[in-house]
Amino acid sequence: MNARLIAMVGAASAVLASCNHPQPGISVRTVEVPVPQPCLKSEDIPPEPAQVGDQLTGNAASDLLIVAASALELRAAVITMRSALMACASGGG
Repeated sequence: MNARLIAMVGAASAVLASCNHPQPGISVRTVEVPVPQPCLKSEDIPPEPAQVGDQLTGNAASDLLIVAASALELRAAVITMRSALMACASGGG
């Protein structure tokens, strides 16, 4: 009986000794996480320029005028949105 008890204690201590590991324990840290902030109100965002695909006639000369006007509107919209984004990026919003 004594040998059996010694064997059980030896086995239990071997199992407990195997629990020892070099990994660190749990640590609680505070981490700063950037949170996006709106810099434009939704009503300040300009509307998307109209699409012109339904206005095209198949006549290259007249379609060129329609597409060119659309390109100018798109360019103006991009300039407006870029200036708004630049203000946001620099913290001006």
